[in-house]
Amino acid sequence: MVADSSPATAAVAARSIPTPGSVTQSSNVDGANATVDHVSVAFNADRNFRITQDGDGTAGWVVDTASAQQYDIPGDGIGLVSRETDGERIVIAFARAPEEGNTDWLAAGVWAFVPDSREPGDYEFGAFADGGNPFPEENLAALTDTATYAGPAFGAYYADSPDGSEAGPFSASVRLIADFGDASALGSITGTVSEVVTSSGRLDATLNLGSADIGDANSGFFTGATSMTFDERTYAGRWGGQFFGGGTGAPSFVAGTFGAATSADGATGSLVGAFGAERQDEQ
Repeated sequence: MVADSSPATAAVAARSIPTPGSVTQSSNVDGANATVDHVSVAFNADRNFRITQDGDGTAGWVVDTASAQQYDIPGDGIGLVSRETDGERIVIAFARAPEEGNTDWLAAGVWAFVPDSREPGDYEFGAFADGGNPFPEENLAALTDTATYAGPAFGAYYADSPDGSEAGPFSASVRLIADFGDASALGSITGTVSEVVTSSGRLDATLNLGSADIGDANSGFFTGATSMTFDERTYAGRWGGQFFGGGTGAPSFVAGTFGAATSADGATGSLVGAFGAERQDEQ
């Protein structure tokens, strides 16, 4: 359902710079192509889910399990459709629920606004990632060595060409390596999104998540560039994320968003998604 959107809108989201908090990457951007949207997420052991947009100077919006129409998503997925005055807002999230009595959850997802007008300029699209236990940024400076993270990713892809168009959801795997640096620097993180599977099959391509400096605030929030070659076309965009879980040791989780888009030879294409990855035990 979230694939019913505008390819041009998705391409804007793919190239926009994510913001921290609940990591947000959307088609609502300023002149520097930095995301203007900010969302907050709440999720609990009863699987009550709520996403709130509250950061671009508008009246904002809320979609939650209490009021939206729900539809089935495989596995741990949450699908919600909320009717607004001039269109429908669709949210798809995949969440790791907390155990009873704690707040250690992760949620990553995408949303779209599909206007009744079907005018390209009225669409919205975005991705988000959040968790209930952000890593304390005051503990980042003490971290050294490296940590590997792996987990699922998903989102929506769009392709538009003179020969036709295609759109739909995709699933994938993300793998990240965080180098936490030393006493002089906080280090960096890099990774890949691979094993991308769409309704048409598996893409023979890997999205590279370029090196991003780990920040000293917002749970180590970081942003970097993405790149991919697929079907003889070059894709480029942005990605970002932050750390969750843990305390004085390396963070237990990292979650974020990513996107990449292309426009060549009269064809456009993009993929935008989110991920949640868990620290892997050293072998």
